[in-house]
Amino acid sequence: MKKIFKQGLLTVIAVMAISATCFAQETAVMPPMPPMPPMVTVPKVNTREFNKQMADLKVKMRKLQKQMKSKSFNANKDMALAFKDFDKTFNESFKGFDKTFNESFKDFGKNFAGSFQNMAPDMADAFKGENYNNNFNTDEYKKKLASGEITEKVKNYSKSYSVDANDVLQISNSFGKIVVNTWAKNEFKVDVQMKFSADDEDYVNNMINGSSIIDSKVGSVVSFKTNLAHNNGINGNNNMEINYAVYMPAGNAVNISNKFGNVYLPDFKGKTTINLSFGNLLAHALSNADNDIQIRYTQEGTSQIATLNGGRLKISYGKLNAGVVSGVNAAFSFSDVNIARLKTSADVSIKFGNGLNIKAIDSNTKNININAANTSVNLDFKEAPNYNFDVTTKFGSFNYNTDKIKLTSKTPSDDDRGWSSTKTYKGNSGKGTNDTTVVINGKFTEIKFY
Repeated sequence: MKKIFKQGLLTVIAVMAISATCFAQETAVMPPMPPMPPMVTVPKVNTREFNKQMADLKVKMRKLQKQMKSKSFNANKDMALAFKDFDKTFNESFKGFDKTFNESFKDFGKNFAGSFQNMAPDMADAFKGENYNNNFNTDEYKKKLASGEITEKVKNYSKSYSVDANDVLQISNSFGKIVVNTWAKNEFKVDVQMKFSADDEDYVNNMINGSSIIDSKVGSVVSFKTNLAHNNGINGNNNMEINYAVYMPAGNAVNISNKFGNVYLPDFKGKTTINLSFGNLLAHALSNADNDIQIRYTQEGTSQIATLNGGRLKISYGKLNAGVVSGVNAAFSFSDVNIARLKTSADVSIKFGNGLNIKAIDSNTKNININAANTSVNLDFKEAPNYNFDVTTKFGSFNYNTDKIKLTSKTPSDDDRGWSSTKTYKGNSGKGTNDTTVVINGKFTEIKFY
């Protein structure tokens, strides 16, 4: 019976295998089912015990916060006390520093500029051996000329151009003066005297024959230019002087460039452009608002302008005395500038030198803007008592009449501790609605209001 059971069982298994094979050829095999997630057993929780533990934890956290807050407060308190003592000690150590520092630098700009004062004269001295200017009238020169020790020759030149009101006269010269005269003719006339002398006659002949005046008229510009011969390396007791006498209408524009000589101007309405080196400008009233004047390296003496009605003014290593100045844009360096009266406005940059002195500010002046460094600025407001001001100093000083001036702000204030190299003063003088605004920025500069 056992054997029969086994054979029957094998027969059934074989039949089922064949059937499965045939079925697989006709139907796609299904993917296996994903495994079932494991069973998680959640233990029973005692809610009452859990809530009690959480309440105890909150109590402990509150106690810990109180302890940390107390320690933090004590630490901050100790630190504040430490810095309080440090601040006091620090301020005590610098208590007199501001005053001492300002005193030390009081004359810094003046002294520093003073070291440059003789630069321009020294540069001019380099040309003294050539005896270019103003040596023809000395007694020594006349004596040598009479004895035949030196030879002198003169060449004259004259030229005229008919012009209209739009024409411009342009002159370029060196080693002589230029004198401008005005007349009613519609004409530019230029007379030139060229004078040469030396102890070498060949040198004189070379200079007199090789030097000339080049003139032209191109468009609206009439130009005259001095053309000097080369001296071919000859040295000695040489003298030269090229002097211009100019005649022109007062309303035409003039452009003058001159080296080693003065320029003389009468009352003039036309635009005046001056480029002057190693010489002085002596002018009456220059009334054009577009004037452009540059003066450099004054040998000796002082440039003088009676009236300057606007434009640009630049002076380097020189001195200027001006009468009435209005609407000017000026730049001064290593210079001494004195203005008798300022009107309407001024925009000034000044550095080094003896500084800027304005002896009277007119009541109709609207704006004054000054940037200064290593110098001094002195302004007299007696005739213009109503003004606003904004003054900033760095390593400098600001002096004013406390009876007339009201400060609206001061930075840093008198109550501020510590020291600052930069100080700002804002305020006004006179009535509440002020007519004039003054803005000054100074570095190493003494500023005074009178």
